[in-house]
Amino acid sequence: MKRTSRSSLAGSGLLAVLFAMTLAAALVATIYAVTNTQVSLTRRTVSRAAATAYADGVMENLFDQWRTAIISVTNAADRAGGLTNTAVAAALSAPSTTALPPPSGATLANWSVVASTPLLAPTTDAAGRPVPENGTSSSLRVRIYYLATVTVNFPVAGGGTDSVTVQRPFVRGGRNLFDNFYFGTQQKTEFHPGPDMYVSGTAYIGGDLFTAHDSLHFTRDVSFTGTHSLNYRPEDSRYNSTTPGITNGGLGNNWDLNNPPHYGAQQKLLDTPVSGLDPNFLDDPIANDSDSDSNPNNDGYHEIIEEKSGAGADPLQLDSATSERMADNADYRIYVDASNNVSIFKGASTTALVTTNSEYTAIRAALTTNRALRDVRESDNVRVLSVDVGLVRTAYNGSTITDNVGGGDGLLFYVRDTSAGNSVSTNVVNSSSGASTAVTSTRRRGVKLVNGAQLPGAGSSGLAKGFSVVSPNSVYIQGDYNTGTTSSAQPPSNTTSTYVPPVDNPNPYVTGYNRVPAAVTGDAVNILSNNWNDANSLLSRSNRPATNTTINTAIVAGNVPTNTSSYSGGIENFTRFHEDWGGDYLTIYGALALLYNSQQATGPWNAADYSPPNRRWYYDTILQDNNPPGFRVARTYERGPWVQR
Repeated sequence: MKRTSRSSLAGSGLLAVLFAMTLAAALVATIYAVTNTQVSLTRRTVSRAAATAYADGVMENLFDQWRTAIISVTNAADRAGGLTNTAVAAALSAPSTTALPPPSGATLANWSVVASTPLLAPTTDAAGRPVPENGTSSSLRVRIYYLATVTVNFPVAGGGTDSVTVQRPFVRGGRNLFDNFYFGTQQKTEFHPGPDMYVSGTAYIGGDLFTAHDSLHFTRDVSFTGTHSLNYRPEDSRYNSTTPGITNGGLGNNWDLNNPPHYGAQQKLLDTPVSGLDPNFLDDPIANDSDSDSNPNNDGYHEIIEEKSGAGADPLQLDSATSERMADNADYRIYVDASNNVSIFKGASTTALVTTNSEYTAIRAALTTNRALRDVRESDNVRVLSVDVGLVRTAYNGSTITDNVGGGDGLLFYVRDTSAGNSVSTNVVNSSSGASTAVTSTRRRGVKLVNGAQLPGAGSSGLAKGFSVVSPNSVYIQGDYNTGTTSSAQPPSNTTSTYVPPVDNPNPYVTGYNRVPAAVTGDAVNILSNNWNDANSLLSRSNRPATNTTINTAIVAGNVPTNTSSYSGGIENFTRFHEDWGGDYLTIYGALALLYNSQQATGPWNAADYSPPNRRWYYDTILQDNNPPGFRVARTYERGPWVQR
């Protein structure tokens, strides 16, 4: 038998050991190599992340500079079309390493902010401005784009460098004042209706919201920037003495169970910087509404219905060609003095039209001077300049008067009685009999819009041009407005005996009438029903019965804030009333904007003499992309999503 030698066995064992050691060494080497690679990759990932964060910081710095530069433009071309590439390059600079220290070893390789198309390709505009987007009928809220690019170099393990590039669009857009049904800037907003009130449109409250009644029904989104209380405001005499009549926290009855009033972002109103306005006119109490800086041109948002006075700085003059004062955007400015003399100016002209001019005679024919109505709340016989909107429509549609400011947006009348505050003799005239009663108007003045069922520019097809009336005095709207009402036809909103939104939504216009984007703006805005007669204003409330009335317009006005002596009237009485509505309906399709305290119509709400209507108020969607004449779009500035390459 053959035997294996001891030396052979020993050799085989040695080989096995050597193989195992070699294998172990290879494994250790592999693990070391993989670990080393992973460490290098980890270091590289960390370095890339730090470089990316730095690039994003540079991007934020450039955005702040871009926004400041584009807000601060001083000429109309730049404001309308955006800055050119040359202007952007001159206005922006990279942040210093002191202001924004880079990560260790990282450097800013290059950066750029360039005008683009909506698809973020380089602009094709010859001047180097962005190519505006299409898809909206409102030219002033068109978005424009700039593409920002930042590249940062960073070191990699083992030597060498790598880079990261971040891109992000900078977007200038716009927001209409009338994007909401209700827009309020006062610090405290109250909704406390008696009869049922339905608000079928979004509401924005730029401060605290107070609701305390089950008769209030919001059917759309409601946001506020302060707090929401199911109670009266502390200054209200009912606070802690009258139990709020709102049940179950308002859920399921006053607003959607799944969407109660909620905190929301602040919304922009004007391009006029708030910092340029006198803060005395931006707070809540009306008692301190007095000039604190000797500048008569910055007294809060009331300035939009005032004219510039004297040489004081004007924060509403955004550039040499752009102002947010309604008077500066008017197609015609109409003035009446204490002696009832009428002067009319066209556009920006400082020379009045001669009385033989065809435009003057057409407008003058629509005006009736030296009429008055008794306003119980103001405790005065308010002398009013009556404007027959139907005659204005005839003159406009016949091209006797024209849209000469604003680039084809429609017709804007700025109307002012310059004798406000003075005592004058006037007459209250019975619209049925023509009988006249002599009265004295001690201080209050107003503008009354009559025969406004069909507005200038309205037609039977296509989107009509707009019509705005603005006054620093009180404005009174008498009867249906922008509805197409005729002697033989009324809108269904007037003839429906009972309806409850949002289920019932009768049309607010006569079939075949094409309503226009409209606005009525004043120190205060009053609604007089289809049944109003000036002569009855001298009689008791029972002699002033109202009838169903429909108003299709945006309304911008002020109020008198609540104090310990009187409730403001709330938003339910934002438009002021003077009749016994007795359960009749007031339908409003449009938008409401409460921007300032009233400065002329300062009578307290508790002095008014009326019974309220059933309120059916809806947002008019034609305002979403079609601002009424004179109202600009407030610019918004946004960053789009960023992309890393």
